[in-house]
Amino acid sequence: MKASTHTEVYRPFEGQLLARPMRPAVLAWSGIRLGFRKKLPAFLLFTPPTVNALAYAVMVYLRYSMAEQVGSEGGFQAIQAQSALKELLGDVARNVAQFAEMSAFFALLAMTWFGAGMIADDRRIGANLLYFSRPVTRITYIAGKWLGVAFFGVVTLLAPAVLILLTATLASPDWSFLREEGAVIPQTFTYAAAWIAVVSTLVLGLSSLVQRRSVALVLSFGSVMVLHGLAEGAAEIFELPQLRALSLFNDFSALAAGLFGHRDLNPEHDVLLLGLVAWTLVPALLLWRQVRKMEVVG
Repeated sequence: MKASTHTEVYRPFEGQLLARPMRPAVLAWSGIRLGFRKKLPAFLLFTPPTVNALAYAVMVYLRYSMAEQVGSEGGFQAIQAQSALKELLGDVARNVAQFAEMSAFFALLAMTWFGAGMIADDRRIGANLLYFSRPVTRITYIAGKWLGVAFFGVVTLLAPAVLILLTATLASPDWSFLREEGAVIPQTFTYAAAWIAVVSTLVLGLSSLVQRRSVALVLSFGSVMVLHGLAEGAAEIFELPQLRALSLFNDFSALAAGLFGHRDLNPEHDVLLLGLVAWTLVPALLLWRQVRKMEVVG
């Protein structure tokens, strides 16, 4: 029997090889695709922030459209009506700040659910041996996984906030939102970027410790919730408000108070910001150490 090759199944390569392919983006896209395989969790986790964002966007639109109609009438009654509208629908900048803080919890849920297995699954199936046997560096691997987790934070926190800000910008008469409350735009981006960066690093750091996604999920979400409860309880028992810095939520509340300025700063504000630094550095060092071990190809 004579062997033969069916060359008709082969197609000539007509593309162009990249000298420096975007390996982190490829790794990130791989993690994102795996996350979207199960449609029900994505629907359940993405629906609340989306509905919340639409509700706030409608509120902002009504705030400006109704205020413009009332203001066109003039007189003392118009001034009273505008004041009543502001009290009913709220200040736009304050609403955006409240939405950002509220949606941060939904972002935490989504990022822990989809990101818990980013590194744990690689350890379980030995995919790290394949990655690091190829020209994939430690930094490239971490960057790709980090971008994959951060994507879900962008979808659940930053993108909805941008929708509200865009609605406020376009609905405000004579661009009054940009002129009077435009500072809330960089403030919102800063808050959202900080939350996404810290939670992404935390989730990956804890995911690198174990080989099962379920364990990484419990570690990621559980550590945030348990430490929040312990911080509040310990601060009350020992009468040391500084212990509240152990809570990620308290630390970001201090950051929000400093950025948006819609409430008074607590006396332990600086300590809470130091706690935020600790929430970032400890998982980052842990992640770097664990990936360094994974990099060794046996």
